[in-house]
Amino acid sequence: MTDESVIIENNSVARVVDRDARRRQIVEAAASQFARTGFEATLMDDVAAAAGVSKGSLYASFTNKEDLFYAVFEWLQGQLLQTSLAHMKVGGSAKEQLVAFAEAGVGAFVDHVALYPVTLEVWAAAAKTGTRHRFAEAMQRLYVDYRSQISVLLRAAQGAGEIRRDAEIEVLSAVLVGAVDGLLLQYWLDPKFDPRAWVRVFLQSLFDGIAVKTGKGKS
Repeated sequence: MTDESVIIENNSVARVVDRDARRRQIVEAAASQFARTGFEATLMDDVAAAAGVSKGSLYASFTNKEDLFYAVFEWLQGQLLQTSLAHMKVGGSAKEQLVAFAEAGVGAFVDHVALYPVTLEVWAAAAKTGTRHRFAEAMQRLYVDYRSQISVLLRAAQGAGEIRRDAEIEVLSAVLVGAVDGLLLQYWLDPKFDPRAWVRVFLQSLFDGIAVKTGKGKS
């Protein structure tokens, strides 16, 4: 490889890095803007100003406002999911990992609560004729991903003898996702409500109900 080819390759990598960094900068600025003013009221001019980029740079990264909003939704959910996964206890029991996963997810939401209106805007987009297909499918995939992560942990707990063999894993996963979702919505509506405390109580009750019984209480 010649020195010239190395320079060209390095420049190409630098352009990709710059492009990715600019895209992230725009998405983060747009997330705050959408959360403050909503999808309909947010102008691309507002996002460009908040991100500190020109409109040309903004449209070079995103074709229109809907594409930008979709990217914001993916970025925000990715942040929350990665935070949850990062806090799972390495080497811990399946039950401990599940508790850590759920508590970290709730904690990440609390840390990003100012951006929760973005989720509500996505729900609104999923109900509108023009955007229903795209955003409803995105929400469906999101719930499938969360149920899948929880199902893996519950099956591991089942295999380790931590929960009953007859426990319905898919049902438990769906109920757990729904319960956490409800706690987060209540926190956004009422900041005095503490979802972190309630999720611990809920998980303890859940595991008490599906734990393998010993002695006289053995099922």
